[in-house]
Amino acid sequence: MNNLKKLGAQLEKLYMGVGAVAMGLLAFLVIFTVIMRYCFSLSWKSVSEFNVLLFTFTTFWGLGLNVLKNEHVAVTILYDKFPPVVRKWISVLNYLVMLVVDILFIHYGWAYTVKMGKQLSMGMEIPMFYMYGLMPVCGVICALCIIIKGVLAATAPVSAFKIAEQ
Repeated sequence: MNNLKKLGAQLEKLYMGVGAVAMGLLAFLVIFTVIMRYCFSLSWKSVSEFNVLLFTFTTFWGLGLNVLKNEHVAVTILYDKFPPVVRKWISVLNYLVMLVVDILFIHYGWAYTVKMGKQLSMGMEIPMFYMYGLMPVCGVICALCIIIKGVLAATAPVSAFKIAEQ
């Protein structure tokens, strides 16, 4: 079990690292393109399109990170009123609902990718399959994160769901 936790920590680090590198590259390229456009009147449609691809990637890549770090939107005013044992099963149910929504996202993302992916992008001139394919791929990664968090919630002791008194 200890080895499994170590593996999970390493995979989470890798997941965070890929997101951080993509976000850093996006920030650099946006600054670069703005400077080149306004100072030197230079613009490249392929770089601009790559920025859109990176922005899309970081957005969908962040789905799973939000689940892992509990950074997703949650309205807990009613949840906080329940005893810890009920909170535990509400959390498990919440992860199941999230998984259903994510599976729908994967399904429709894949259908859209297959339908529209044959077109070539205007800037980089690559099949749009690679752009649209980010949706189902990142959706599958998010589904894995949801499953992990759901299993952790289901197997956690009830004491983990106690709210610290303020």
